[in-house]
Amino acid sequence: MDIAEALTTEYFEFDPSTEVSKLMGAFKEHGSKALLIGTGDDIAGVVTRKQLVSSHHNPNEKAANLMRDDVPQVDRRDDIREVSRLMVESDLNLLPVYDGEVFGGIATASSIVRAVRPNLDALDVNDVYTQDLVSVDPDTTLGEVINTLRTHGISRVPVVEETSEGDRAATSGRTSDGAEREEPTRREAVGMASYYDVIDFIVRENQRMEGGSTAGFDGHGGSGSRGNYRTHTGYGDRAGDEHRLLDLPVGNVMNSPVKVTGPTTSLGDAAGEMLDNDYTSLVVELPEEGPDGILTLTDVLRSLTWTPDEAETRLQVFGMNLLTDLSREDVAEMIEAVDDKYDEMDVIEAYVVLQNHRERQRGMPLIRATIRLFTNKGRFAGTGEEYGAAPAIRAARDRLERTVLDDKSHTIEERRSPGEREAAEHLVSWWLEA
Repeated sequence: MDIAEALTTEYFEFDPSTEVSKLMGAFKEHGSKALLIGTGDDIAGVVTRKQLVSSHHNPNEKAANLMRDDVPQVDRRDDIREVSRLMVESDLNLLPVYDGEVFGGIATASSIVRAVRPNLDALDVNDVYTQDLVSVDPDTTLGEVINTLRTHGISRVPVVEETSEGDRAATSGRTSDGAEREEPTRREAVGMASYYDVIDFIVRENQRMEGGSTAGFDGHGGSGSRGNYRTHTGYGDRAGDEHRLLDLPVGNVMNSPVKVTGPTTSLGDAAGEMLDNDYTSLVVELPEEGPDGILTLTDVLRSLTWTPDEAETRLQVFGMNLLTDLSREDVAEMIEAVDDKYDEMDVIEAYVVLQNHRERQRGMPLIRATIRLFTNKGRFAGTGEEYGAAPAIRAARDRLERTVLDDKSHTIEERRSPGEREAAEHLVSWWLEA
């Protein structure tokens, strides 16, 4: 299947001199996840909403200063699997598509998933969702939520609460001997919080607490009949320190109710629910156990890159643009070396996640690397932080080996067996090639 079948012309272009404040306004107005910087055949780069809200930017800063200019360009005849891989590994949900030298439109995560949706029933949610669930509880402060998002390199986090049977139905609180009855508890997803939700709330509340009024609020349209007029009819304290807002619980900001799905739901149905309702993710709940992971459109894209080659470990590198001092093959060899050291362990999937920090040393950026392995013995992870991608990945590999050696993660429920998964992957490969 060629990417031309997922091509869309619904996009927004902005000049490189456009100010950040106008870009943010465009995200709010149009609900886009990414914007093209440039015009026509001269596309200079892409700005994502995640870029804008995950770190502070001066409202007067120009788009040219923060746009991603390392955006892969694809041809309309390129295979949709290769484009999906480029999208996942470049951490972009929008790629420009060309017909030779002529710009013809864009491919987005949504447009790709929509194009392949009828064929996704070959897989279940259980095959693709991210099981390393990072969550917070409703009392977690907004400051802690922001730190969690940055630490894990994610854009949203489920809000999970421990509930007991007594919370859902009134029952006797004591046993026969008069002791307090311990109610069985269950974890329940009660909301979802994203970078965008948190930052938008903080900015909005700060503006309210700074005093003053918007046009027309005080009968003077925000101004007065004399030159030295000042309105004092704003909301609350003019001080409005940000740290007060960061100490508020995320329960005040989260989107609720959260949308959930089950591990045995067909991937086509789950993807359809996200597309039809414009959801960015679904929380995956296990029966009687509660939230176990999250399903995103990126997870669906990853499934399109799979091949049924038994001899090859599936490897995904997130933040491929940071991999300047190693090749993809070098990283694969590192993973295989860990696999080879442990005869009883077979690696089914491997993810390498690279995150860039602003700090630099002798021109080398500080990189945080995380390696996650899904194996027949459970899941293992290791994280390292060094200057340069290669040292960071090696540090993560060393930590990973210690984790495997300590055998700390074998109690986690395994995914579908390799044999069952292979059968589904053959189906996926068949219709993609067709």
